[in-house]
Amino acid sequence: MEKRRSKLFLTFILTGTFLLAGLVFFGSLRIKEGTPQPESFASSVMPEEERQTSVDVLAPNEKATLTMKALRKLDGTLSQTFFISLDAAKESVEIYLHESNPSYQVLIPYNTFSPDNKYIFLKIDDPERPQYIVLRTDGKNIRGEEKLVEITSLFYEKYDEFVITDVTGWGGYSLIVVNTNYKDGKIGPSFWFDLSNFGFIQLSNRFN
Repeated sequence: MEKRRSKLFLTFILTGTFLLAGLVFFGSLRIKEGTPQPESFASSVMPEEERQTSVDVLAPNEKATLTMKALRKLDGTLSQTFFISLDAAKESVEIYLHESNPSYQVLIPYNTFSPDNKYIFLKIDDPERPQYIVLRTDGKNIRGEEKLVEITSLFYEKYDEFVITDVTGWGGYSLIVVNTNYKDGKIGPSFWFDLSNFGFIQLSNRFN
């Protein structure tokens, strides 16, 4: 009698074990079937959209507007297009296109317009050495076949003992103020960059 009870108990234990194992196995199959595969994840994630922004800067005499349209592309490239709208003109004129890594974006200085609205200057925010460029607002070449003139390179070709600290704006209709330091860190002189001959004039006073 005792042996019979033991056999029944053992049979009960084995049956329960097999039933539990079966439930676990079939449950795992259902989980695997419902698990998205890598391609399912790829198809369900929406691609990042290109982002566009726009900035308008009005000339001090309110007779011209500089518009910058920036497009951050899917590959990370930043595309910046600059337009000028003159008070008498019905349409805007594209004057400059700049495509780069976002670390080298173009910035619009506070007083970008020349007093007569014939020129603008912009800053390219190069982490190693900022660059300053000048363009005509009518979209024509500024000299020869060049659409722009880059102040920084021209300056260092002539004055390698100085470092440009800032280009602060206009000192006249065709004069741009360039501030410098000596390479040892001492305060240097200010210069005028003259658009009439693309040369520099060292000044006796420092413009801050």
